[in-house]
Amino acid sequence: MKLKIIITAPARLEIAEAVKYYEERRPSAGVKFWIEFKVLAKRLRNFPELYSPFGKRGIRKAPMQGYPHTVYYRIAGEELRILGVVDGAMNPETIKSRFG
Repeated sequence: MKLKIIITAPARLEIAEAVKYYEERRPSAGVKFWIEFKVLAKRLRNFPELYSPFGKRGIRKAPMQGYPHTVYYRIAGEELRILGVVDGAMNPETIKSRFG
C-alpha cells in the first residue's frame, strides 16, 4: 500500500530549521539531512506500519539514520501525515504532550 505523503506545516518548519542548522555547520550537510529525510519518507510511504504506534493517538515514530531526529507520523486513510521531525534533544515531556 503506497500512501500519499502530507508534510504538515510544523514538520516543514522543523525540517527547514534542521537543514539550516546542519548547513551552517558544514556545507552540504543540510542537503544530506534532506536526502535522508526523503529516503525515510519513501520507506514510510511503502511500509507505513514498519514502526509501532507511540502513545494513544495512533502516532508512530521513525528514527532518522545518522541524525538525532525522529519523524512522527500518522496513517490517515490513504495519507501518511508527517506531524513532526524532532531533534532528540527536545524535552521528552514536550514530545509526549505534542504526540503522545
